[in-house]
Amino acid sequence: NQLARTLVAKGLQAEELVGIMAERSPEMVIGILAILKAGGVYVPIDPDYPKERIHYMLEDSNVSILLLQHHLLEGTDYQSHTVFLDDPSSYGAEASNLNLNVMPNQLAYVIYTSGTTGNPKGTLIEHKNVVRLLFNNKNVFDFNASDTWTLFHSFCFDFSVWEMYGALLYGGKLVIVPKQIAKNPERYLQLLKSEAVTILNQTPSYFYQLMQEERADPESNLNIRKIIFGGEALNPSFLKDWKLKYPLTQLINMYGITETTVHVTYKEITEREIDEGRSNIGQPIPTLQAYILDEYQHIQV
Repeated sequence: NQLARTLVAKGLQAEELVGIMAERSPEMVIGILAILKAGGVYVPIDPDYPKERIHYMLEDSNVSILLLQHHLLEGTDYQSHTVFLDDPSSYGAEASNLNLNVMPNQLAYVIYTSGTTGNPKGTLIEHKNVVRLLFNNKNVFDFNASDTWTLFHSFCFDFSVWEMYGALLYGGKLVIVPKQIAKNPERYLQLLKSEAVTILNQTPSYFYQLMQEERADPESNLNIRKIIFGGEALNPSFLKDWKLKYPLTQLINMYGITETTVHVTYKEITEREIDEGRSNIGQPIPTLQAYILDEYQHIQV
C-alpha cells in the first residue's frame, strides 16, 4: 500500500504500464502488488537480459515509471520516472488500502514472449484472466492456505504468474527461490525438503534432474502433494521411479501459452499413462475450450 501510494503520487493512472526490473526478492513481489493496487500494469524485465533487449522492452512498452533496485540502474538508459524498491523513502506514505476500484477487464500485466519472428512481443493479460484461472465453480484443484509453493521461475516467464498468485490468492506460503539455488537441482531439492513445499511447478527437463538427485536419498522425506508440469512436452515413462517412491503425490501435466494465461489443458498422470509412455495434455480446464484444426484451419469433429 505504501509503495502503491508512492506510484499514484508520481502520477500513475489506471492501466498505465509500469516497468519492474528486479532480482528475485520480497521487494520484487511487493513491487508487483503495489503496481496492481495502484491500478497500473506491470511489465517484468529480467535484469539479466542483454542491455539491448532491456532498452527495446522499455521503448516498445513506453512505461511511465520504472521500479528497480539501485544497483540495476546502470543496466538501463531509462530517462523518465524511476522508483527504487530498496529505498526507504519509497515506502513513506500511509499503509492503509487505497480507495481505488480495479475492474476485471483492466490490464494486469504485459509479458514479452521470445518472439519467434522478429522482436519480442508484449502479451496483454487482464485481471479477470488470472482470477478465473485460479477461481471458478468447477475448479480441478484444491489449493488452500496450508500449501507452500516456490517462486522458482523468472517473473518474465508466465509460469511465475501461476506460482505467485496460486500461493498468495489462497493464503498460502510463497518461498522465493534465489537464482543460485534454482540453477542447482541438489540445492533446490534440499530447499523443497527444508521448506516442506507441497505444490511444485516445474518444466519436465528440470524435474528429471531433480529426480536424479532424489534417487540418491533412501528416505522419502518430501511433502509434495501436487507436481504440475508445464512449458515442455512430458515423457510420462520417466516418472515411474518417482511414482513408486511417492505414490500419493498427484502428477499433473498442463499445456498453455502466455496469450491464454499460463494453462489451457489438464491431465492427471497415473500408472496407466506412465506405463504407456505417451505424452498427453488432457482436456481444457474450466472456463476454456480447445479446438482441433487441420492444416487448413478447419475444425475437426
